[in-house]
Amino acid sequence: MNRGNPAPVLLVLTLLAVGSVAPPARAAETKVIEAELETPFVLVVGETGRVEPEGLEVTLRSASDDSGCLAPNDCSLATFKGTIAMRLEDDKDLATVQAIMEPGQSVSLTFHGYEIRFGSVSRVDKDRVQATFTVTKAPEKEEEEKEDGPDR
Repeated sequence: MNRGNPAPVLLVLTLLAVGSVAPPARAAETKVIEAELETPFVLVVGETGRVEPEGLEVTLRSASDDSGCLAPNDCSLATFKGTIAMRLEDDKDLATVQAIMEPGQSVSLTFHGYEIRFGSVSRVDKDRVQATFTVTKAPEKEEEEKEDGPDR
């Protein structure tokens, strides 16, 4: 019983597979939201808030699939698990945050003399999460501790 030679079939399938591979997609340009000190602004995952005139950039890089309100009609608790990137000139940092917040609560990060607060985490739709951010100057005492280290 002659089954034929499988090599030409494999070669054709390999060529078809190689020919159908699309070139890698370029990352979409990040949407930049203009923001001001002490003024709340909303970011959706992938967006960057640029606080002027300081030039501080805050990016909501990622959020887990279960981030957002407890249920679509119940925001008495909201969860957030994700990453936030911060950049000022050439200095940058990345924070991994995991939090459970009640309405009005926020999480704070300190970066180069700025306090970055975020809260009001909610789901825009099935695939997108948003959070409200506010950037203020950090209290001077906290900045001194960061520079000098904690008192012993």
